[in-house]
Amino acid sequence: MFRSDVPLTTSLRALLCATMLFLVTTASAEELQIGATGQYVYNSNFFAAANNEDAANSFQIGPNVAILDGEGRFRYDITYSGGYQYYVDQDGVDDWESRLRVRGTYDIDRRTSVQVTNRFRDVTNLRFGRQDIVIGNGALDPTQDQFYRNDLEVELVRNLTRRWDVRLRAGYHWIDFDKNIDRSDSQAYEVGTELDYQLATKHNVGVGVSYIYQDFEEDLQSFGSQGDYVTTFARWTWDVTDRIQFSMTGGPAWVRSEEDATSSVTQTQFVGGRINDQTNRANFLSCNFDPVFTTLRVASRCDFNTAPPIEASDLGPRENFPILAGERVGSADTVTFFGGASILAGFADWNLSTSYNRRQATTSGDSLASSFDQVILNLEYAPPKYRWSTFVAFSFDRRESLTESTDIDYVVTNGAGGAAERSFAFTRIQNSERRIDNYVGIVGAGWALSRNWTGTLELRYRKTETQNAGITNPDSDTYLLLFTIDYDYDPIHLF
Repeated sequence: MFRSDVPLTTSLRALLCATMLFLVTTASAEELQIGATGQYVYNSNFFAAANNEDAANSFQIGPNVAILDGEGRFRYDITYSGGYQYYVDQDGVDDWESRLRVRGTYDIDRRTSVQVTNRFRDVTNLRFGRQDIVIGNGALDPTQDQFYRNDLEVELVRNLTRRWDVRLRAGYHWIDFDKNIDRSDSQAYEVGTELDYQLATKHNVGVGVSYIYQDFEEDLQSFGSQGDYVTTFARWTWDVTDRIQFSMTGGPAWVRSEEDATSSVTQTQFVGGRINDQTNRANFLSCNFDPVFTTLRVASRCDFNTAPPIEASDLGPRENFPILAGERVGSADTVTFFGGASILAGFADWNLSTSYNRRQATTSGDSLASSFDQVILNLEYAPPKYRWSTFVAFSFDRRESLTESTDIDYVVTNGAGGAAERSFAFTRIQNSERRIDNYVGIVGAGWALSRNWTGTLELRYRKTETQNAGITNPDSDTYLLLFTIDYDYDPIHLF
C-alpha cells in the first residue's frame, strides 16, 4: 500500500523495469517490439519564472519496449518508454524518466470479461507532450522537478442480454511529489457500476453511479484532508457514421471535504523560496501588514517582485509552529456537476478528436477535494500516400478546489540579516477557491525517413496562471522546441 511518508526511490523504478523484463522473457507473447529514441529539447523558461527566464538545452536518449499477445482468452500488452535527460547548461537536474503501461484482458466466458490496466509514470513536470495532455499532467506544478504517479483500474463487463450490459469498476490512484513543498501527496480509491442499453444499431445509452474516497497528506502550505465523492451519471453514445462517434455523459456529484484537526503546522524558519535556481529569503520590510491584525506583518503579504530578496543557501530548518488564532473550515460539502462530451472522427487523410471533460481531480496535488475541467483538441493530417504528417494539439485545463479552504498564514519578525522569520501561525477561511489554469499548444510534423527511422519536429507552448501567484507557484510562459529521432526494429514474432 502507498505511504507518502516513505519516499519512492530508484529501487522502485528498478523493480518496475525488472517486472516488465521478467514478463517479456517468460510470457508466451506473440510479438516483441524494441526501439530507441533520441531527442534534443530547447526550453525557454526552465524554472517557470514569471521574470528573469532561464533557458535550457538538453538531450535525451532511451529505449522503447513493447510486448503483446492479441489472441486467445487472455490478451495483454506491455509498453515501456524511458530516457536519460542530460542538461547542457543546468546543474543537478539530469535524471531518468520512465513510463510503463500494462493492460490485460481475460474472457471468463463468452459473455463475461475482465480488464486490468496499470499506468506508472516517474516523470518531471518540466517537460510535457501530447500524451500528458490526455492524462492531465499539464500543470500539476510548473516548478515541480519530479513526481511519481500510478493509476490501477479494474473493469468487469457482463453481457446480460443481446442489448443489456453491466460494468463494474474499481481503481486505486496515487501521486507522490519528490519535493513536497506546496503540492500534496494523495491516494484515492474508486468503485462504480454502469448499466448500458443498446437503444438502436448506432445508439447506446447507460446510467451509473460511482464513489471515490481520497486522502491528502499535508504539505508546507496546507492541512491534510479527506474527500468523499458520490456521482450519478447518464451516458449516450452515437455512432454518427463508421468514422464519426459522438459521446456525452454527465450528472450531479455530491462532494464532502474534511480537514485534519491539528494544533500546529510545519514550515521553514524563514519566508522564501526559489527564483530560477537561487534560494531567496524575503526581506522583512517587504512584508505588508495583515488587514485584520493591522500591526503585524505576515508571510502571505511579503513582496518578492519589487522588493529585492535576500540570497541564501537555504530557508532554515523546518519547525513546528503553533496555531494561535483564526477560523477553520473543518468540514464542508457541496453539489456540483461531473461529465463531458467528445467527438472522434477519422477520414482518409485527417484524424480529429475533441472533448470537454469535468471530473474529480484524482491526483490534483491540492490538499482539498478538487475538480478537473479540461478541453482538448487534437488534429492530425496524415495522407497515406506521403511519408510525412502534421499535427496540432491544444488543451485548457483548470484544477479548482470545490469547497471553502482554510488558509495558513504566519506572523513574521525581523530575523537574521533582515530576513522575514516566522513567529507563529494563524488561519483564515478563504471563500474563493484555489485554482490553477493551464494552456498548452503543440504543433509539429513527422517524417518516415525509412522503414525503421522516424523524425519529429515540434514547437510546444505552456502558460500557467494561478489564482494567488507567489514565489512557489508563479504565473509563467514556456516555449519548447524539440527534435526527435526514433528507431524501431522490425517486430519480432515469438510464437
